[in-house]
Amino acid sequence: MAGRASGTWAEALLSFVQQYPGGHLREIRRRLSIPIGTLDYHLYQLGRKGFIAIRFQGGYKCCFPETPVGFGTPMSEEEKLLLSLLRQAVPRAILLQLYLDGPAPPGALAEEVSASSTNLAYYLRRLEAVGVVVREGAGAGRTVRLAEPKRVHEILLRYPPLPETVVDRFLRFWSELHP
Repeated sequence: MAGRASGTWAEALLSFVQQYPGGHLREIRRRLSIPIGTLDYHLYQLGRKGFIAIRFQGGYKCCFPETPVGFGTPMSEEEKLLLSLLRQAVPRAILLQLYLDGPAPPGALAEEVSASSTNLAYYLRRLEAVGVVVREGAGAGRTVRLAEPKRVHEILLRYPPLPETVVDRFLRFWSELHP
């Protein structure tokens, strides 16, 4: 994609953000091969024109269309928050694991999502702070559950996940070879 004309960079960026709302800056840059300065410029221009909204979430600059294609209404702040978390690997793994298998003790959850206990605790604090997960009990009886499974379900149905790239497949394959 190198050497694109300025107008097509903006079109590619807007199309990507409309198709995959909540993507963060580095992921968009990697997926579209847009130089960072060019990406910043077009995000600014598209934001100024009211096509894209930027939200900072957990150290990430996440991009959203002002109005997602096919829905006619702007995204709520709740949707933006949940979607920005689902676009990050570890929070997505945690939320999907809890959605698919229900409440789990933190140790089992860490094992299922391949996260260290410290890493899991960090993300659980973030997810709990925004009201997405709830930790209940204490000690060996502690469990983690989704606060509102229906809300996670609706977001998963409404917005497609980012397609897996060749690099993603290779990294998954490599990690399975070397557990």
